[in-house]
Formats: sequence, C-alpha cells, structure tokens
Amino acid sequence: MLKKSITIATIVLALVIVSGFIFVSNSNNNTTIRDLNDINKIDYQETFAQTANDFIVYFWQDSCKYCEEIEDDVIKYANDSNTALYIVDMLKTNNQQAWYNWETHHQKYDVVIGKLVDGEEKINDGIDIEDFQNETLVSWSFNTNQKNDIIATHNTPFANLEPQNAEEIEITGTPTMIRVINGQFDTYAVGVDGIKALLSVE
Repeated sequence: MLKKSITIATIVLALVIVSGFIFVSNSNNNTTIRDLNDINKIDYQETFAQTANDFIVYFWQDSCKYCEEIEDDVIKYANDSNTALYIVDMLKTNNQQAWYNWETHHQKYDVVIGKLVDGEEKINDGIDIEDFQNETLVSWSFNTNQKNDIIATHNTPFANLEPQNAEEIEITGTPTMIRVINGQFDTYAVGVDGIKALLSVE
C-alpha cells in the first residue's frame, strides 16, 4: 500500500512539474511589448536624445495588428541585439503630435470626382476613374461623403522620411522604426516588411 502511495505521489509530482514547465513556456511565448518592463519607454521628443551610440526607436501602439505581426521579432531583437531599443507608445497623449497630419493631407489631395444622385453615380465630365485605378505612385480609394459627393481619397502620405530632429518626425502609421547612430538620423522603416528588413529578420 505504501509503495502504491509513493508511486501515485511521484506521478502527481511529475505532472505538476510538467504542467509548470508548459505554463512557463506558454507565458514566455505570449509576452507582448506592453508586458515588457525591461525595454525603455520614451516619448517621441526624446527620439534623438538617447546616450547610446547606436539605437532604434520603435513607434508602436497596442491596437495595431501589424505591430502584433512583428511582435515576436521585436522582442527577440530587444533580447538578443547589442543595439538599444526604445519604445514610443503612439496612443499616449504626449506622442500625438508625432502623427502625420492626415486631415490636412486629405484636404489638400483628395478629389471630388462626382455625385451620388438617387443612388446612381454621376461622374464629372473629364474624369476617368481608370486614371486613379492605374496610378502606380499613389494609392486611391473611393468614398461618398454626407453631401453625396464621390471622393477619390488620396492614401499615400508625403511624410518626412529623414527627420533630423524630433520636431520633424511624422509617423504615418505603426509599426515604424527610426535608427539613430551617433546622434544622427540613419534609417526610417515603416510597415512589417520595412521593420523586418531593418531588424534583418527573414
């Protein structure tokens, strides 16, 4: 009876150890940027003010699905690389001024191309929608506003991709990274592919 009890106790102990290992492994795999306390979090105004000779500033937000897509790569880089990594949370009030001004952009570049009349699209004379659809340098989409105007919406930003100081930073979307070497701008990367290239992640 004693031998049987010892065997059961051994099995239970083994299960507890294995369960604990699995829990710890899963916890590590589910680590997110917001959970990391050992990555420096800064405001965008401090982008060029760090003391490291070579560092990357990562412009991130918790609600960004593309940030989630590269999260494991960023965490691995932060843990394994000798290059310092700093996080700018773009949802924080202090960082709102770093956003690209999309409102002004749309006011300047969007085009009224027609009108919706009784549910039917009436395109203005001289407008060929294919000219917008075939455009290779600009991404256009088509929307209708409250006045039933048909709008060709200009979705390609003209942001400063080589900011020399914090005041010149224009974040068009997340994820975005800026690399600074010896206090000077070095590299600007935006989007999943750009970030992976900067981090040399294949």
